[in-house]
Amino acid sequence: MGFSGDMNRLQAIIEEFESEGLGMEDSLALFEEGVGLVRVCREYLEETKRRVTILTSDQEAESEIADEGE
Repeated sequence: MGFSGDMNRLQAIIEEFESEGLGMEDSLALFEEGVGLVRVCREYLEETKRRVTILTSDQEAESEIADEGE
């Protein structure tokens, strides 16, 4: 689904919970789905953070090398 789609689905789940009238089984199913989506989104954000850290550290290293060459 992708990060945006997962976040949209999480928002829809929250809205379903807020709308009352859900039975225990439906509530539990939505809760389980939501927990799974949160895990997926957290993993995506952690991977994104890791990649940004790598890219920025590479940029800093290149800048230092360029500064030394001047």
